[in-house]
Order: sequence, then structure tokens, then C-alpha cells
Amino acid sequence: MHQFFLKSYRFFQQNKLPGILLLLAFVAGVGFLASKVALEEDVTGLIPAGKDQDVLKRILNETEFSDKIIITISSEEEQPQDLTAYAERFIDSVHTKLPGFIENIQGKVPDEGVREIYNFVYQNLPFFLNEKDYREIEEKLSDTAIAKQIKEDYRSIISPTGIVTKNFIFQDPLSLGPIGLEKLRELQIGDNYLLYNNYLLTKDKKHLLLFITPTLPASETNKNNEFIAELKEIQQQLNLEFKNVKGDFFGGVLYSLANANQIKKDVQITISIAISILLILLIFFYRKIYVPLILFIPGIIAALTAIAILYIFKGSISAISIGIGSILLGITLDYGLHILTHYRNNRDVSQLYREVTTPVLMSSLTTATAFLCLLFVNSDALNDLGMFAAISVIIAAFLALLLIPLLYGKRITETPKNTFLDKLAAIQFFRIKPLFFSVVLLFVLGLFFFTKVKFNNDLSKINFQPETIKKAEQKIQNIANSNGKTLYLVSYGNTIDEALQENSKVYQRLKKFNTEHRLNSYSSIGGVVLSTQTQNKKIQEWKDFWDSRDTSALKNKILSESAKYGFKPASFKDFYHLLNKDFKNLQLNDYQNTTNLYLNDFISISEDFATVTTTVNLGDVPSQEFTAQFDHLDHMLIIDRERINEGFLGNLKNDFNQLIGFSILAVFMILLIAYQNLEISLLTLFPIGITWIIALGIMGAFGIEFNILNIIISTFVFGLGLDYSIFITNACLKEYQTGKSELTTYQTSILISVITTLLGIGALIFAKHPALRSVSNVSIIGVLSAVLVAFVIQVWLFNILFINRRKKGLPPFRFSKIRSFIRSKIYYKQDLYYQDAVLDNYRYKPVYTQAKAEFTEKKESYLRVSNFIEKGECVFFFYSGIGVFPIYLSYINPNSKVTGYEISEEAITIARNCFRSTHEFLKFTTAIAEAKTCSTFIIPDHELIDLEEMKKIINQFGKKVIVLHHDLNTQWLLDANFEITYRQSGILVFERE
Repeated sequence: MHQFFLKSYRFFQQNKLPGILLLLAFVAGVGFLASKVALEEDVTGLIPAGKDQDVLKRILNETEFSDKIIITISSEEEQPQDLTAYAERFIDSVHTKLPGFIENIQGKVPDEGVREIYNFVYQNLPFFLNEKDYREIEEKLSDTAIAKQIKEDYRSIISPTGIVTKNFIFQDPLSLGPIGLEKLRELQIGDNYLLYNNYLLTKDKKHLLLFITPTLPASETNKNNEFIAELKEIQQQLNLEFKNVKGDFFGGVLYSLANANQIKKDVQITISIAISILLILLIFFYRKIYVPLILFIPGIIAALTAIAILYIFKGSISAISIGIGSILLGITLDYGLHILTHYRNNRDVSQLYREVTTPVLMSSLTTATAFLCLLFVNSDALNDLGMFAAISVIIAAFLALLLIPLLYGKRITETPKNTFLDKLAAIQFFRIKPLFFSVVLLFVLGLFFFTKVKFNNDLSKINFQPETIKKAEQKIQNIANSNGKTLYLVSYGNTIDEALQENSKVYQRLKKFNTEHRLNSYSSIGGVVLSTQTQNKKIQEWKDFWDSRDTSALKNKILSESAKYGFKPASFKDFYHLLNKDFKNLQLNDYQNTTNLYLNDFISISEDFATVTTTVNLGDVPSQEFTAQFDHLDHMLIIDRERINEGFLGNLKNDFNQLIGFSILAVFMILLIAYQNLEISLLTLFPIGITWIIALGIMGAFGIEFNILNIIISTFVFGLGLDYSIFITNACLKEYQTGKSELTTYQTSILISVITTLLGIGALIFAKHPALRSVSNVSIIGVLSAVLVAFVIQVWLFNILFINRRKKGLPPFRFSKIRSFIRSKIYYKQDLYYQDAVLDNYRYKPVYTQAKAEFTEKKESYLRVSNFIEKGECVFFFYSGIGVFPIYLSYINPNSKVTGYEISEEAITIARNCFRSTHEFLKFTTAIAEAKTCSTFIIPDHELIDLEEMKKIINQFGKKVIVLHHDLNTQWLLDANFEITYRQSGILVFERE
């Protein structure tokens, strides 16, 4: 694969203008597509999918639970006039200054509104009556009760308020309407209120409440900031004008704004500090001002490309996934840092691509796979996050390999200076015993504590809650006497009538429970807005009631009693008409057209879906006892913020537990394909497990909890740890193959990655917002654990399992040879070919496949040649390549001195770093002159560059020559008095006395 990037590099080096134009066109194209994507700002996208969850999402989307702003106007003493005067001024100011922000203001009921509501209830009285009400009406129909009521009516009419009450009395002489009006009390939370001057006051007349319905959703941060600022200005101005009355307000939007503003402030401060330090660090280390820009280019283009791809296939993407993904994309900096660090220390582009292509692509592929495992989580937002991050990571790695050498390479002329990072990276951390045993101790302790890490379902714990807002909320709860838990009982159906039928069942159970247990308060339209079925039943009850009574006698009794006080016979004609009225079913529009019922607070209707909401304040009633009453209702959900969080976020936690398993399995399979070796794959993955144990152990010991945010960020830590592990694996394998340690270069790039991560996400530890701090805590612990394990444990493991054993002449660790490893002895089967022994010298090296193919193809000729080597002979092998044949000869003839000659530095380096090369009679050299110490020579089927020199040495010192070269003209051997002693199977043996 490195050849592709090398050829691309050379092509664009020679064709710079087309390359620049191609890049700009690509960026413009993906930028255009990305700009067209629709951002889904719905936070319910985090809720897992499923039948119940889908219903919940729809309910949360279409039902308003906390959008209202509650205005409290309070006085120390009973001053209702001042309270209503303040309220009047407040309403006028809001309508004048904030017309575009206010949908309506509730809390004031005008006189015409009172008459409207009374008339609506009276004209539709059967729908507002229940069995108990009919018993009360029965009592009102007695002769004594009628006489008493007519007398009270007369007194009311002749009183000063008679001008207001006479129309009500003529319409309803027996005062049946107030019985129905009682049902409207259930539309308000609690009964601690009264009407004064058309305003809603508490019964002690010290508090007045207004309710503002904003036009903007809480997510409109900028406009809501303007709205709330204006609202505060109005409040403060009125507080100055009214000395004995003070206003305050509270709403869910205040928490939303406080969180958004605090996050913005924290991010601006911490990121500005982090970026400043990071820029200084990168410029100091790489000695180039433009380096930071180069590093960010692949990640930015990759993110745009990912959004463009998602737009093509989906058309939209969750805004939450973009927000979290932008944090996670910090991992793409690793690829640029790794490439730059290698390029800084080695200016050969060809070698650069050979060294970095595989680890960078492997890192991106494994990290992308881990992100793609988010597709197994039943959450739309997290599915989007998985796709966005995976696509971005792969493209960023590809672009980093392509662009960074092009943008950075030719400008390097000076020799890089050693910085403090170079010196720090040069330390062999695993040799520092206190550090080594500290990491081991952390792992052991982690085994005891990692199971103690908890998942916090309470979203309020990661919300920013300023004291001023909390006090305002508490004040309103005290006024409303609603300090207990508040639940929302949502009935739903395909139509409003279905939803009302379900709500009727809820209402009946709610009334019964309240009678037995006394809830703090509840607000329901169950006694007001009825389904068609219930309305028909109510109409029939009304008819049955009056059909069983003599309405003519009732009319005569009213006429006789009213005549005593001078009432005309036609005074109560509306009442007589009511008794015989043919009632029709009410439609929802009939209720909604009654201005002051505010039914939109309870009802939500959309296409094929409708909801009816009942609000309950439990007081001291246990939540589980209450909710158990509604367990068997099919089309009803109880919205309890705490239970929703515990249930659905708990499901997310379980999904993440599965995700970890999927990720590990998927990553392991990729490592297995890449390394084609079980041991190396496990040794690369093993440090990740140790990292998790240590990180979780630290979290468990210090009581740091997971939450919905930092558990997502943990995928970022997993990806970083995986990158570090892959880089260290490749560094150790390179040292094992070549004997030359380049661990310093790899550790340098990892250290820079750690610093950038700690400066970026780690800097959030200084944030005031608890969510940002929780993200920072987990990131710092995870990243530091990952780098410690990589530098200490992983390097130590590779040393004891591979590198040190090679130096001692021992084969590398293999699961199949574990006994040999434990006893530090070599156990090889004494067979003709010594295949295991020979190939173990190349195991875990990139040339293993080449060595195996060569040995498999030529082992028969190796065996035949070995038969011509006598004990104690000195054998010189021309052009031995990576040393397969000489190593075989060393095993089958251990007492013969074997020297392999090779002119390729790369091949001779591999041969010299085989563990068999430590054998006293096996040697590899680049000096052909050393052939003069031997008398037996082997000429392979290879291009013979030094043929003339070979002839001279063989003519002078040779006694036996074994020729495997098919096209070699051997006449010169015969001319030198050699005789052919063997000719078969492509092998020629020449000997002379």
C-alpha cells in the first residue's frame, strides 16, 4: 500500500498546479454538499429505538412539559392591589417590548372570560356532571331547597353586585352551573388559588402568578438570550417602581441558557488557552509556524467529506453526533503527528511511507471499526456519530498520508534539534523499576475497584444549575406547594377521540387514588374534555335523570316561589329550556374556542397521533405505589424524568457494554488480518484491556462515575489507546527485525498526541460546567493510563517475549512453544528440514511470508546441498539474501562455520537480527573479502554482481564449490582444475584437491 502513496507523492510533486486545483475542487464539492445537510437538533435522538421508545420520542417531541416561564409577583404582607397593579404593568410592558417572543400570557381572566366560561359550562352542563353531582342536584330540587335558593337569588339581585349576577341568576335560578364549574378546578395544579381583580392569586393574597408561553423553543439560544435579558430588564425596572412588591421568574429555558452560556464560556476560555500552548509547543518542536495548520487540514477536510457522504445517503445528521464527533476527531491529529515526527527524523520519503503507511492505516481502520460498532446501539444520534466518526477517521488518515509530506517535505533543510520531548521520548520507561511496579500495582488495584464504577442516570448531575435559578425554582415550588415529585401521565392514540378515551380511564383511576391517598395536587381535563363515547353516556344520564322526575311540577314550584319576590313568569325561561334541551356532542374545537380554558396545555394533535396530558404532584405519596395503578393501561405512558433517565439511559449503558464486546472482537479480527499472527494481535490488544482495568480502577477508587457524555467519550480514549498500542507494536517489531531501536521516534509522536489531547479535552477540567468536567476527568485518566501501559507494560512485554530472547539466541514467544519459553530452552524436532527452527527466525517479521515461500520451494535442494557439507567445514554462501539457507545449514550442520554474504543492507540487517545469528559458527557479512577464510563456496541462483571477485577468491582458496545458478557458465571452474562430482536436480558440485 505504501507504493500507492509514494507514487501519488511523486506525481503531485511534479504536477503541483493540477494537484492544488484538484484539492480545491474536492474541498469545494464536499463543502457545498455538507452545507446542504439538515441538522437534527432533537435531543431525543439519544433515546434508544424500540416500540415504547419510539412512542416516548413522539410524545416528547409533541408535548410541552417545561417551556412555560412562570412569573411570581410577591409581597411580604397582604397587598393584592399592588400585586395586580404590578401584573398589569408587567403584561403591558411585555406586549409592548417583546411581541415577537410571546405566544400568550396566562393568569388574567377578564370579566367577559368569566361569563364565557360560565355560559359554556351551563350550555353543556351534562358533560360536566358525575354521579355525585346528580345527588347534589337531587337535594336542590326539594321544595325547601328551591324556596331557599330563590330567596338567595332575590337578595343577590337587589345587592350592589346585582348588575353583574342577575344574568347568571335568570339563566340558572337553582345554581346548577357552579356544580359543573367545579370540574374546571382540575385544570389547575392545586387549589391554593383564588381570583382577585381577574388575576390568579394565592389564598393568602401575597403571591400572584403569571404564565408566559414563549414562541421560541429552548434550543434557540441566541434569541432566547435576548428574550430573557429583556424580561429581566422589565422585571428589574418594575421592582424599582413598586417598593413593597418584587417580581421574579423561572422556566426550563433559564437552565437551558445557563448551560449553553456556561459551556460556551468554558470552551472559549479552556480551548483558547489550550490552543495557544499547543501552537507554541508544535512550532517549538517542529520549528515551523505553519505546522499546526498542516495538522488540522486532513481532519477538517475529512469531517466535511463525512458530512457530505451522509447528506448523499441520508440527507440529515444529528447535531449531537456532529458536536460529539468534533471532539472525537481530535484523534485524527495523531496521524499527522506520527507522520510529521517520522519525517522530521528521517528525510527519505520512500522510507517514510514504508514505515508509517501500515501503522497509520491500521490505526484508522481499527478506530473506525470501533466507531462503527456504535451502529449496534439502538440510538439514532449515536448511529450518526458512529458513521460520521468512522468515515472521518479513515479519510483523515488517507489525506494525512497524502498531504502532509507534500505540504511539509521540501521545506526541511536544517537538521532537527533535540528538544525536551526528544529527550523524554528517548527514555526506556519500562526499565525504570519504580514506574514499572507502580503501573503493575495500579493494575492489581484496578482488578479490585473496576467493578465499582457506576453509571449515573441523573442528567441533573451533569447540568449547570446556578444558585439564583435554583432559588427561583424553589420559591415557585413553595408557592405552588409542589415540592413533591411531579409526574406526567400521557394518554395517546391515533386520533384525539382515542386519546380522550384512554385519558378517561386514567382520570377515573386518578380520582379513586386521590380519594384514598390524597395527592398533593393534579391537573387533568378528564372531567372536562370527554370522548364521544363518554359524552353520549353523559347525555343519556341527563335524560334519564329528568325523565324520572316531574319537570312540570318543578317549573310550577319555581314560578310560585319566584312570584313572591316579584319575578315575572318568563324570567327563567332559559332554565326551563335547559331541562328539555337536545344536547349534541362537543367537538374539540368547541372547547378550544373557549378562550380561557387553555386546553392546548393538555392536548397535542398531529398527523395520526394525539396526546392528552395529566400532571400530578405526588407530595408524600411513593412514586412506585402511584405508578402501579396504571401498569395495565396500554396507551398511556408515565413521563418521570428520573425513571426515563434510569430506564433509557440504563439501556444505553447496556448497549455500551455490548459495544465494548463488539469493538474488541472487530478490532481483534482486523489486527489478525493485518499482522496475520495470533500472538502479535493479542499483544497489541492486551494493553487496551490493561488500560481499561487501570482507568476503571482509578475511577472506581475515587468515585468518578460514567454518564451519558463521558461514556461516549470513552470511545475516543479506546481509539487513542489503540493507536498508541499499534504504534508501539510496530516500533518493537521493527527493532526485532532490524536490531535498530526507533522507539524514540514512535514515543515522540505519542507524547505529542498525549500533550495535545490533555491540552484540548484535558483543559476542560478547569471548566465550571459539570458535564465538561466529567468528560475531562475520564479523558485524562484514560489517556494517561493508555500511554503508561504502552510505554511501560507493552514495551516490556515485547522485550521479554521477543527482543531479549533474540539477543540470547532464543526463539520468540509462541503459544505452541510455551514450555520452551518458560524453561528458556530450545525444543525443536530433529527432522530433516528444521522447518520450525528456520522459520521461527523470521516469525513476527514482515519478511516471514517471503522466508516461508523460499524455504518451502527450496527445502529439498537445501537438504541435498547439506549432504555435501562435512562436519567442521567453513562454508561461504554468496548472496545469501535474508539468510534462510545459511540458517538452515547452521541447524543441520551446527559444527560447520557458515558465513552469508549479501550486498543489500536491508537483507543483511534482517539476517543479522535472526536469533540463530548469535550462534558462534554463523555469520553474515557485507565484505566479500571474508570469503578468503573458507574453502567451501555456495553460489545461488542470483544476479552475480561481484562475479570476477568471486572467481579470484574461489580460484585462490576454493576446494569445493556448490553451484545452484542455472545459467552460470562454469567453464572457469573446470579451467581452475575443479572436477564435477555431482550433477542432478539443478545442483552442480565441483571439487579439487
